[in-house]
Amino acid sequence: MSKTSPKNLDKALNELKNSEKEITRLVVNLIRFKSENPPVEDHDIQLFIRDFLRQAGLGCELHDPGDKAWALTSSFGDGNDGFIFYGHADVVPAGDPSRWIHPPFSGEVVGDRIHGRGASDMKAGLAAELFAYRLLYQNEVELPGRVEFVSVLDEENWHRTPIGWNTSDWLLTTGKLRGKACVMGEQSGIKKVCLGERGDYWVRLHSNAKPRHGSTPVYEDNACVKLFRVLESIHTTITKLRAEPPEDIRGIVYASPKHIAEDLGEAASITHDQLLEMLVKPTMNLGVVRGGTMINIVPDACEAEVAFCVPIGMRRESLHAAVSRMVEESGSVTLELLGESQSDPSYTKPDSRIAQTLKEEAADVLGVAPEFYVTQGTSDANVFRKHGVDTCFYGPGDFANTHGYNEFVSISAVTRIAQIYLKTAARYFA
Repeated sequence: MSKTSPKNLDKALNELKNSEKEITRLVVNLIRFKSENPPVEDHDIQLFIRDFLRQAGLGCELHDPGDKAWALTSSFGDGNDGFIFYGHADVVPAGDPSRWIHPPFSGEVVGDRIHGRGASDMKAGLAAELFAYRLLYQNEVELPGRVEFVSVLDEENWHRTPIGWNTSDWLLTTGKLRGKACVMGEQSGIKKVCLGERGDYWVRLHSNAKPRHGSTPVYEDNACVKLFRVLESIHTTITKLRAEPPEDIRGIVYASPKHIAEDLGEAASITHDQLLEMLVKPTMNLGVVRGGTMINIVPDACEAEVAFCVPIGMRRESLHAAVSRMVEESGSVTLELLGESQSDPSYTKPDSRIAQTLKEEAADVLGVAPEFYVTQGTSDANVFRKHGVDTCFYGPGDFANTHGYNEFVSISAVTRIAQIYLKTAARYFA
């Protein structure tokens, strides 16, 4: 890969290296927006991002796909085979504020750490992308292509748009984003680059029964019992399924358990073999159960919301067929797809231009090349890949402290990854 330096790239990098305080302030300002999802209450954080970019002379567009989850896009340069910086500005709810050492929306800085909800997922990555994108434009770095920036408000909980669920899908379908390669600032940590992830398949199961006094029940004719037995049958069935990852990603899949164990941190009581099984077999989480009204009444209805993850090498439709078959055979349970979370697993080829450019530029900044891996979770990367956009996620946050209390990010990680973003975007076109 060519190491020719585009005109003015060194100028932009020098400015970035002297901007730690400004980048830190940007992360803090983003954390201070209470952009929890659900629910999305407003789009003030998008207005802040718009003003940040406008001050540099960059044009921005705000898009309203509905339900208050406004999106922001910005671009400069020409062409369609472009490079996209992706960020999401929404965060999961902060939970009980008394369980935070520092208030969740304070952006408190202590030593090398910035604390607060979204610090890791992914306001630090968002700030680093914003800074790199702005410096490319302000310093007139010579790029023979189009660079785009996007911020969405519904990554944590997809919202409905005029064409279905998920703002990113709507932006790509309607041509408001047109790039062919994307870097997402999601929480991978700076030592590894995520190339793939499992898919989501979410359903609601429902059963009915005749209500009666609890002292004279027929145990089997109970809505909850019917549903639980079907759930157990489904779990037994899907644990026998196994996917074989495609050859070009297989080695990375089989090497990924060690990286996932690092991500899970203290929660990693699962063995290497169990983690590998999780990557090559579908998994099932019984997340919500509702049934019954009183202990001495046989419940007349019960429902469960179940989240399945689909491994790389398996299609969501084949998992749906297996689950549907078990439901139909029961004769007592119905199935409803939850449209707000349905996606196929996906991956970006390790020899793709974006993956290789990102790895090379990270090695140049860090002194050691990050390793490729696939994650057990899902993100909007599946949506981008569905639209033919080669996508990697690589951000300064660490998965181990994501979505929990006392979330934080390292300032030094943010500044180094901003350099990597800037260099990757500039050299992607080389």
